[in-house]
Formats: sequence, C-alpha cells, structure tokens
Amino acid sequence: MAAWRAHLQLGPRAPAPRVAKALGRPLAPAAFRVPRRSSTLVFPGHSPQIFVHEGVRQALERRLMAAFPGPVLLSVTDNRHSMISHSEERGVLHVRVHHMFLDAPPDVLDMLVQYLTRDDRVASARLGRYIEDAGNRIVRHAARSSLQTKGKIHDLLALFDDVNAEYFGGSVHALITWGKRGRRHERPRSTIKLGSYSSAERLIRVHPVLDRPWVPRYFVAYIVYHEMLHHVVPARGGIERRVLHPPAFLERERSFHHFERAIAWEKRHLGRLLRS
Repeated sequence: MAAWRAHLQLGPRAPAPRVAKALGRPLAPAAFRVPRRSSTLVFPGHSPQIFVHEGVRQALERRLMAAFPGPVLLSVTDNRHSMISHSEERGVLHVRVHHMFLDAPPDVLDMLVQYLTRDDRVASARLGRYIEDAGNRIVRHAARSSLQTKGKIHDLLALFDDVNAEYFGGSVHALITWGKRGRRHERPRSTIKLGSYSSAERLIRVHPVLDRPWVPRYFVAYIVYHEMLHHVVPARGGIERRVLHPPAFLERERSFHHFERAIAWEKRHLGRLLRS
C-alpha cells in the first residue's frame, strides 16, 4: 500500500531513463511545458528528465529566499516518490520539489514556502491534500499499452472490471498491472507487499507472486479491491501522522464479500507467499 515516509512522498520511485544520444530521440518520458519559445531550458543533473522553465524556477527560489534568513538552492525534479524534500547545511537551505509546483496556484506556493521555511504542520497537511488532488496532472509514465494485466493464471483487467462493476458502479478510473518479477533469493523474504496504489499514476500494482495456480481468484480480487479503495478513500493527515487506512476505508473494506475468507487464507499461506 502507498506510504509517506520522511518527506512528502507519493508512490514508488521511477527508474531513471537512459540519456538519449541524439536530439531526434526523446530525452525523457515527460516534459514540463515552456510558455515562450525564448525561454531558457535547464537540464538538471547529468540525466535530464524534464524541461524546466528557468524563470519560473527562479521566481519560486526568490520567494523562498524572502522567507528564509540564508541562501536557498532550489532544484526541480520529476521524482514521483518524494514530492518535496529539504535540508539545511551550513546555513544554506537545499530544496527539491516536483515540477507540479511550478504552475501551482499562489495559495499553494504560500503553503509550500511556509512548510519549507518554518516546518508549518498546517501547511504540510494542506500540501498533502494538494498533491493527492493534483495526481491526475502528473505525467503517467506507464501507458496502457505497456501494462501487464494478463498473467499465466489470473487476468487482472478482468478482475478489476468485475470488482469495479460490483462494488464501485464502474466509477474507478485507474490502471492496473502486475509488478515486476524480482530475483529469487536464497533466503525467504521477511515481508511482502502484495499490492500498492500510486495516486500520482492512478496505478495499481499487484505482486506477481499471486499469479500462481494455488492462489484463489477471490484472494487476488480482494487485493485489487483493497487497492481500489485507496483510489476512492484518500489517506488522512499530514507528513508526521499519515493515516493510510482511515475508519471510512476500514469500514468499506469489510464490505468485500469474501473479506473474512481472504484474511484467513492470507494468514494460512503467508509463509508460502514469502518463500515464492
């Protein structure tokens, strides 16, 4: 399930794209729009991922400098894992923000400045809600054509459609895919995340360990239902106390027809899942 860790975070970290060797090839899977042709383009770091409007970046940096007693260094990223991060070193404030904030409304920028310069908790909670609401504006790196929904045993898209129709009236507009298969380790896992939901991508990922003949369809459907609930019932709270499963979430989760059966199956087969 999705988690907020040290800073404002959202979804899993995307693998860095390889740098194109020629301008005729795409530099990255996403680009921030540039209002004027004469604008300066800055490619941050050694592996560019976005086109950054330098004037807008400098304007935000100046806002931070006006509220902070020392120098400010602002970097703009396309990191979908950590949307905002900052640290202070030798009186210099180092800030990294997702490019979604470059065209954010003035009141959101005010909250951003308050959080980064004063660690304002009210501002952090409001920023969390803004990030959740703005998820549909973040470029989705996983196009439908690249999603893997057909497994050897279970068809995730068919499961998604059935669950969507039965429990949500077909109102959930999200994507779903099997996760990537990792290496087999000599020692069994100690933990396993069977499903996750990224609101930035509106994407549900299901662990491929569930694509086994001995894993019942109703259990995979329960995992899909659980992650769809994350799309419908957002988390509550700010950075320090992020509640991923608020009471409304837990109440709706129990409405799944095979809820008790699925929980019991998971307890009985957790060891086998960890070894798979």
